[in-house]
Amino acid sequence: IHLLSCVFLRRLYGRILVRRNACDVALSVASKREEIMARMIGYRRFGGVEVLEEGSVSLPAPAEGQVLVSVRAAGINPVDYKLFGGLTRPLEVLRTIVHPGRWFARGADRPLRGVGQDFAGVVAAVGPSVTNVAVGDEVIGLLRAAPWQVREYGSLATQLVISADNVVPKPASVSFEVAGGLGVAAQTAMGAMRSVKADAGDVIVVAAAAGGVGGLVTQLALARGATVIGIAGPPNADYLRSLGAIPVSYGEGLEQRIKDAAPSPVTAFIDCFGGYASLAHSLGVPGERVGTLVPTPAIALRRAHFTGGRDGKIADIATVAGLIDRGTVSLTIAGTYPFDVEQVRAAYTQLMGGHVRGKIVITMD
Repeated sequence: IHLLSCVFLRRLYGRILVRRNACDVALSVASKREEIMARMIGYRRFGGVEVLEEGSVSLPAPAEGQVLVSVRAAGINPVDYKLFGGLTRPLEVLRTIVHPGRWFARGADRPLRGVGQDFAGVVAAVGPSVTNVAVGDEVIGLLRAAPWQVREYGSLATQLVISADNVVPKPASVSFEVAGGLGVAAQTAMGAMRSVKADAGDVIVVAAAAGGVGGLVTQLALARGATVIGIAGPPNADYLRSLGAIPVSYGEGLEQRIKDAAPSPVTAFIDCFGGYASLAHSLGVPGERVGTLVPTPAIALRRAHFTGGRDGKIADIATVAGLIDRGTVSLTIAGTYPFDVEQVRAAYTQLMGGHVRGKIVITMD
């Protein structure tokens, strides 16, 4: 039985050092691959920005199909502060229950959870069988995960080990700051466009049209030949006009303002804010052409789509990066902050305040 156990563990974990005595078999696992130390900003408990802290994490050398990326910039997104604010609390409780060693863990004994998904950087090492990138390549990447998934690593780190399938080449003309904030916005925007089948001739309403995702949706729809009516606050009206959209302000009377602004009936609706499914229905938009990034009960009632990254692809990032390279669309950077825990807290405070035009990016230099 001991021999079979060792063989089984050897298959799972690699080299195993076995020490035997009359009553015990002790197993310890030793990695054959060199480990890399990276700095990471994350959280060990739930709460506001004050729970964010910096720590060191040990990364394995890239395995087959993986790459090691030295991160140069990383974007932040609303889902981040929802995660460290407690979105995954029920899952963490379950994980603690099934791992008795965590029952009495406090403070630094708790695991440091990663924050962030977007990043851009330079490939520092590649694992076996990687052919799409090479050492020294500048890349854009995305740590793909469901919003409720507990994350061991995040993009707010100096280095990342990631599947080579989740990075794409960065055009030389696209800055690391723009590239670092592109992943979630590009994949979400393209996914939403795909979901509602946006095309030339459409009249599309975009809610939160001046935000990081909404701004890209607006530009992508315009580039396809659609008319875009963008819902945003009055301070962003001129910005939307500069993109070629028709701005309308939110608040009482919104439905009538949209009808007055539309050159013809609205044919599609992309809600980047949440809560507008009923408005889309009132405007006569069929449920299959209504997409929202925020799930609400009205989605099911109106037969709308919960869309975004779930309908996106990694290739969408390369597509949008190419459009930025050609000057067809742009990603507005609302602000940049250095990779310092106090500065990262300030960045999330700005993001949580709302009405941010574009993306906020953390730079590692």
